[in-house]
Amino acid sequence: MKKIISIGLTSLVLITNVFASAKVSSQSVLVDGKDTGVKGYNIADNNYFKLRDIAALLDEKDAEFNVSYDNDRKAVIITSKSDYKKTENDLVPLKDSDSEVKSSTHKVFVNGVRHSFSVYTIDGYNYFQLRQLGKTIGFSVNFDEKNNSVQIDSKSIPGRSLVNNQVNVKIVDYVTDYEEKSLDILKDPLLDISKFLANIKNEVLATSEEGKLSGESTYVKSENIVEVLPTSAKYHGKLVYTPYIKIEQGDKSEVFPYEKGFEVAKTLTSKGFDSTSEFEISLGTKSKDHFVKYSSFKYK
Repeated sequence: MKKIISIGLTSLVLITNVFASAKVSSQSVLVDGKDTGVKGYNIADNNYFKLRDIAALLDEKDAEFNVSYDNDRKAVIITSKSDYKKTENDLVPLKDSDSEVKSSTHKVFVNGVRHSFSVYTIDGYNYFQLRQLGKTIGFSVNFDEKNNSVQIDSKSIPGRSLVNNQVNVKIVDYVTDYEEKSLDILKDPLLDISKFLANIKNEVLATSEEGKLSGESTYVKSENIVEVLPTSAKYHGKLVYTPYIKIEQGDKSEVFPYEKGFEVAKTLTSKGFDSTSEFEISLGTKSKDHFVKYSSFKYK
């Protein structure tokens, strides 16, 4: 009997399907042959477990891993061979739940490699496939049908990709297509990088191995960089750029580093531009001696 076994973590997700309730599974969870007392939920004949419970069970063992959440990237970060700090919410016995069970898609980075897991959200926690995590993090998971139990081997093994034939790509160029949008300085007095990125319609990554790939941008505030990843998790690679702003008015222009959201009129005045005349403000980066534009707004 093939069983799909999954585990979970609290975070933001994209909701797709909904179930009425969740029942606690009858299956035991054994680590290296010892019953842990941990239970998961049975949803649509499959078993799901909390991510942090599994991290707590494997702490101080060969396949231990740490779990954190990156707010900038909106992703779970899993790091193998790293100590896990247990919390008071770990290994708490589950009860049958009448709450909505929401099927979700969630972004996960395992040792720096992005993976997309199918998860379920129950009472504020997300539950991932244990077999998928075992495959990517690097530990064995088996189902003992005779004893109705999940068997976890804590010995570390090499992690693998969730997708068949994942391709490492070298990104050699990046271009965008953005909305030609005009703004009013009185109605839109503030600008930040999120507005520029939201204005991008299409992103294309040129690679040396796979030709052109669709991309998606994320601003990492803590590092003040923009990361562009291939949309499909089949491709592993990324482009990183430092964001710059360019102001153009007539024959005059100025390029300066983006640091945070800014007041448009105040910024123009401080740099010697006329905020009462037409101008263009763009987001991009500097490549050698020229500015590469990725998104732009015109003010009239």
